[in-house]
Amino acid sequence: MERLTFEERNRDSYIKQENVPSGIVEKYTGVLPDELIAIWKTMGFGIFENGFIQLINPDEYEFAFEYIDKLLEPSIIFGYTAMGDLLLWEGNKGWTISADEGNRVKIINIRKCKSRALNSFKGTVDAFLDEYFISHKDYFDSKDYLEARETLPKLEYGQCYGYVPALSLGGKASNKNLQVVDTKSYIEIVGQSVGKIIDLG
Repeated sequence: MERLTFEERNRDSYIKQENVPSGIVEKYTGVLPDELIAIWKTMGFGIFENGFIQLINPDEYEFAFEYIDKLLEPSIIFGYTAMGDLLLWEGNKGWTISADEGNRVKIINIRKCKSRALNSFKGTVDAFLDEYFISHKDYFDSKDYLEARETLPKLEYGQCYGYVPALSLGGKASNKNLQVVDTKSYIEIVGQSVGKIIDLG
């Protein structure tokens, strides 16, 4: 059976928040992968993959770089998971160890203040999403998400499941402590409590 594309998988199940403004499309064309720009144009910003991923306006999450060091340029937050993991696109115009570094997706785990770079993204967005969901299930705490989804309210756009109190404030990593939180506020709380969520310096 042929694998469905991202758009085919989500066509009847995603929740559209808004069309992507033309200025945002123009700003990031040639900067973000073409396939992601195509999804923006046809599907907009919203909630995808049965609630597990949200595609967002990168400009609204630029503030997160007050707490996250950039290693490569450009570094652009383009989405996040239901558990608050930020999806960050890293280009290859900044300092690099080798010419092959960059043009990849990095995951920033806000709850645990960890990061992980996925392999260089050379294929389609669908290939990236397959790697994201299939190859890294443990890293993305899919078990925690599935349990949270059974007991907590459904997420709305701009929300994620987060520990209350946050782990950085002494909270415990128990599903009993997960609540629906505003994603931007959660980033601010964790960032202010630790100073640097990810320090690459």
